[in-house]
Amino acid sequence: MGRYRWDVKVSNRHRFSNGTGICQGPMGSGRARIASGKARGTAAFTIAEAMIAVGLMGIFVAASMSAILIDQISSRKAKEQSIAMDFLTKYVENIKALPFTSVARGLPINYIYNGVGGAPLITIPTNSSWVSLSTTNFQTFYPDLVWLSNRNPMMQVTLTQNSVAGTLHDIEINVRIDWDPPLAAGARQEVQVDLLRTANVPTL
Repeated sequence: MGRYRWDVKVSNRHRFSNGTGICQGPMGSGRARIASGKARGTAAFTIAEAMIAVGLMGIFVAASMSAILIDQISSRKAKEQSIAMDFLTKYVENIKALPFTSVARGLPINYIYNGVGGAPLITIPTNSSWVSLSTTNFQTFYPDLVWLSNRNPMMQVTLTQNSVAGTLHDIEINVRIDWDPPLAAGARQEVQVDLLRTANVPTL
């Protein structure tokens, strides 16, 4: 009997007509549908994440803007209070330097501010009514008052005379300023200074 030789090659990977080694047909279509479903699920999850991120970013921006606004208002209030206190200090120091008999309503706080020769006229008000500080005289006396000009700054001066045995002994002086807050945020701002002037005591 003659001999025959069979050469058989076995491959674990079937090669198909498309050269990809991937089966085409119903099974392939099913895998394509599954992949498409996964893609849609991933896209929906990404949109939800984006919406959450945008919402959180909006909250963060709103909080940041609010904090910046509050900081600006606080800074402005502090600046205005400093201006008002500086004005009061200058005003009261001039009264403090007056002779005791010159601490009276309607009189200038200093002979320099008597309104003569173009000088501003700065007096102790004739009564305890509020007077406006948004005037040329006051802004010349203390130029930084211009910063408060749109805040309707007002001043009130109260004098209380105290006598001993029928003789004037001392005068209590209270000077108060108030003005509108920045951006109308809250009540009117206020600062005040108290001063006690006693009668001159003769030297023995």
